[in-house]
Amino acid sequence: MARTTCSDERPIPPLVKTCTCGHARRRLGVRPARFHLVPVAALTIVVLAPMRPALAQDAPSGPAAQREPGAGATWDHRPTIVLGEHGRLEIHARLQTDYLARNEADPDAADLSLDDRLSVARKRVGVEGELFGRVSFQVEGEIGDPEPWRDVYADVKVTRALRVRAGHFKVPFSLEQLTSATDLDFVTRSAAVSDLAPARDLGVMVHGRLARKALKYEAGVFEADGATRLWAGNAIRTLAGRITLAPLKDKSSRGSDALEISAAMLRTDLPEGRDSPSGHTAMGQTFFRRMYVNGTSTRLGASVAWNADRASLRGEVLRSIDTRVGQGVDGSTLSDMLSTGGYLAGIWHLVPGSKGDFPLRALDLTARVERLLFHSGATADEAFLNPRADHVAPIGRDALTGGVNWHPNRWVKVQGNVVREQVTDPLALLPLSATPLWGAVVRFQVAM
Repeated sequence: MARTTCSDERPIPPLVKTCTCGHARRRLGVRPARFHLVPVAALTIVVLAPMRPALAQDAPSGPAAQREPGAGATWDHRPTIVLGEHGRLEIHARLQTDYLARNEADPDAADLSLDDRLSVARKRVGVEGELFGRVSFQVEGEIGDPEPWRDVYADVKVTRALRVRAGHFKVPFSLEQLTSATDLDFVTRSAAVSDLAPARDLGVMVHGRLARKALKYEAGVFEADGATRLWAGNAIRTLAGRITLAPLKDKSSRGSDALEISAAMLRTDLPEGRDSPSGHTAMGQTFFRRMYVNGTSTRLGASVAWNADRASLRGEVLRSIDTRVGQGVDGSTLSDMLSTGGYLAGIWHLVPGSKGDFPLRALDLTARVERLLFHSGATADEAFLNPRADHVAPIGRDALTGGVNWHPNRWVKVQGNVVREQVTDPLALLPLSATPLWGAVVRFQVAM
């Protein structure tokens, strides 16, 4: 029975994004979140501590409490608990199920049973809210995962232009990575984003909007491994920053999301080891394995997003530069490992969704072209795929994805994607077919 494998050659069912050793999760840019209950408990205390005395002092008791305007429970888009003037709590959940319809990269995929073709991509529950108009927070976890925590953070509003966020959340770098999986226009993220962009880490970030919301900034320090702490001497720290310019007006102020142009930079400590970016196909097969690196990793990114009533367009370019100090067979320093990728995606709102009090019913047609390439700075000598080679042979992947998104109502989304991809190997060093490979997957999502 066919299976994809992680970097330790351990079996992973089709389309399942995790394995017991955690390598598949690292493929998506998420290192296992090993922080313990102590910071989670501390974060909960910081968020909820001001709530108790305020409610005890200001909230009336008895029948008066039931008549307090604005207090109680509602269910519009999701279950919401309104705490009067003190804030609100929203409970949200998400379930995503994938069906693998075709995978030419796996010769045995046609013989898979229905159970093997079906997989649960996500099953998450969480709570988010706001307290006293100053503190917002979110706690979200994956049900049944040995490392369940996803977003666990508090965000404090200092001024209109300055907010401070602390906890476990997404690193401000990639446009598509910062987009929730619930709102993605495709079943999977592009290969460049999945393999080159970080996802969530433990950290502290300042962010806000300036120039009448026309300029958005995000900058923070993160820890790549939750087993240590940001202030520890041996912590693997990541510095990340992102700036977004929204030059068009939105009603009386600037900052319209009709056009957004962003630039991002990230710098990470890179301990010695085989930990460079690796490359994967849409269905999870590895076509480029990690190289030995040491020193620092610098990642650069730029993106643009244009949104109109009937169409949307977004594109992104990412580049990773990993140093290889002392990684030669003789202890010499090798040339930098370079990884470059990007995508251009278009969405045509064939049937725009209705707004207001009516259920959302929409139909979108989507298309995306993408490329990912791995190579080294040295190009003079003979090229190899040895993990300690100075001249690393260029290996890449080109892909074209077409799809359709259907929203029968505000809670349900059905997506179908067909992917045509081809691994580019100019020196013919990989035992891969030169013909393009096709894959198809259908996703059913329920989210509130």
